[in-house]
Amino acid sequence: MNHHAFADATVRRSQRGAALLESLIAFVFLAIAAMSAAQLQGHLRLHADLARQRSQAVHLGQRELETLRAWSTPAAASGASAYADIVDADAGDAVNADYRIVRRVDDAAFAGAKSTSVAVEWSDRSGASQRVVLDSVIARSDPAWSGTLALGGGAGAPRGAYGRAPAVPVMAKSLGGGRSALKLTAAGSIACVFDDATGSVVSRCTGVAASTATRDLTSSDLSSCSAGAWLLLSGTIRFTSAVPPLPWQANEAPPALAVALALSGGTYAAAPDCSSDTMKTVRYRAGGSLHIDAVPFDALPASLGLSSWSDTGDRFVNYRCVVTPRADGRWSGRSTLVPAGWTIGTGSADRRVCRYAADRDGSGAIDANIEHPADYAGVAGALREQNFIVVRGDQGCPAAADASLLAAASGTVPHQP
Repeated sequence: MNHHAFADATVRRSQRGAALLESLIAFVFLAIAAMSAAQLQGHLRLHADLARQRSQAVHLGQRELETLRAWSTPAAASGASAYADIVDADAGDAVNADYRIVRRVDDAAFAGAKSTSVAVEWSDRSGASQRVVLDSVIARSDPAWSGTLALGGGAGAPRGAYGRAPAVPVMAKSLGGGRSALKLTAAGSIACVFDDATGSVVSRCTGVAASTATRDLTSSDLSSCSAGAWLLLSGTIRFTSAVPPLPWQANEAPPALAVALALSGGTYAAAPDCSSDTMKTVRYRAGGSLHIDAVPFDALPASLGLSSWSDTGDRFVNYRCVVTPRADGRWSGRSTLVPAGWTIGTGSADRRVCRYAADRDGSGAIDANIEHPADYAGVAGALREQNFIVVRGDQGCPAAADASLLAAASGTVPHQP
């Protein structure tokens, strides 16, 4: 073999070695790509399966809640679904996966209703535990009355929460015998007693222990009472310093204030008694259910018998004025906020008070007492939801969402200054 032939053979062997190495590298990359594609396909199947299972779990939970709502008789009865049968339970259901439906019912969360929590649990394709929870409240309202939705109102008085007159505050404690009681302030010593049928304040009681909450009031706590006839004016006050002011974000801690009600249009036996409480909203779980409550600003979890709760950051003021009407049973006047340590004005360092108002009767003006006018005239019943929002003094009052105050209850107008 001459020198040239030997060189050509060496080159061919080198080329064959390089081609083999390139083939091996290509095979490795191809194997890695195939493995990645297989893993991706597995993940896609897993997530698609999980999405299908979640959808099925929500459907099962909704079906369980609708089954609970479909009770036909208050007391337990053979062959009929009953309100009394709404209790804790565990059940199973097999569709795309083996589901476990866990039902938890809290009888004490609300008066005249049951707080229900339906959890649907299962294991996904990878063996991981999954869970969907649906919460609801089922009222103890006899289905026999459902037909009244299609009937006229008749001549009877309307009913509010717990079968009481709408003018009775929802948080008032039922005492039985057609009466309910409410403390004017959480830490105060005065309570009002309402007639459940009319909503009027028929008694005022003093000497109530400051540590006794409205929810714990009993007839024995109301031993020092005077009978009479009073009317209640109430609402909330919220603060925001946002520019521009956004009503749905008005949850800032309120500064010190008082509410004043100046009466007019006649002679009154006594001045109105106005009080206010700074409140906060907390979230907690009890009896397997989620609760959201408004409590006094300085309240601790122990006040509700809890070890802890979650503060939502929401802050506002509840105010109430108990008014002694004129001899004709009516009153007229104007309510205002009285600042303590801050000022009402039009500067950036001042505050502007705006009142929520709406043309509920379609008259084209804010003139009816229930619409929250600047001045009340001839009020003959309780007025609720007479709410205010306080914004920066150099900002305008928030208008309704559609820029028409008269079209929605979310609109506000200047009140002070």
